[in-house]
Amino acid sequence: MKYSVHRYALSKPTQLLLCVLVALLSLLTLTLGGRLLWAGINEYRASSFLSYWEKQRQAPSDIIWDAAAQAMHNAIHWYPAANGAYAEQFGYMWQWRAYGADPQQASTKVYQQQALQQFRRATALRPSWPYAWSALAYAKLVAGEHDQEFGYAMQQAAHYGPSRIGINQRLAEIGLISWPKLDNTLRELSLSQSSYTARYSLQTRKELFALAAELGRVELLCEHLNDGIKPCAAQPSKPTANSAAPSSPSAQ
Repeated sequence: MKYSVHRYALSKPTQLLLCVLVALLSLLTLTLGGRLLWAGINEYRASSFLSYWEKQRQAPSDIIWDAAAQAMHNAIHWYPAANGAYAEQFGYMWQWRAYGADPQQASTKVYQQQALQQFRRATALRPSWPYAWSALAYAKLVAGEHDQEFGYAMQQAAHYGPSRIGINQRLAEIGLISWPKLDNTLRELSLSQSSYTARYSLQTRKELFALAAELGRVELLCEHLNDGIKPCAAQPSKPTANSAAPSSPSAQ
């Protein structure tokens, strides 16, 4: 049995329409790819500046800041959509800008508010990302704004990052610094984050107690942890006439 082969040729208008669609799709792909590439290049430049400031613990000069800020503006502009990670990074950059400014100058408050604005944008774009929430809480602390937004940011960070040591450390730090201004709910949250931090590793415990010592809150921490580990080891009782000599501090 013979089978006939049927060939269906597209009409000229249809072929032309398909060619136009393919050309438009190709153009769109190239445009989108170009924007992503250019945004990525500028974001890399900005993040390089930020990494240097963090590594050197050195705030940027005006000229360096202008270059870094322009790169970040370009990254945000060229990225095809709103980007929460970019907003968060820009917030950290504004914090460094404020860090290098005179606290008595009005411009410092402006820089702090710029950081807050970026972190608010970051949390709106990525509401389940705990680092954006902890960054917002810390920025509120630096700005001296211990209000409802501050507490909400702490709670959201703890909610979305319960097992992230970076979140635990940051919230413990915020809580210890802000302790007199915290309500009971935030104090409990702060102490729970301090517990996670103290038990995570010897290094995180050391860093936590170094901050507590600086703030005069070692006794507060030890009372909460109640674990008998340095520097919270039980102190020897006072010697009596018939008692043995107490052990040296190094043996505690």
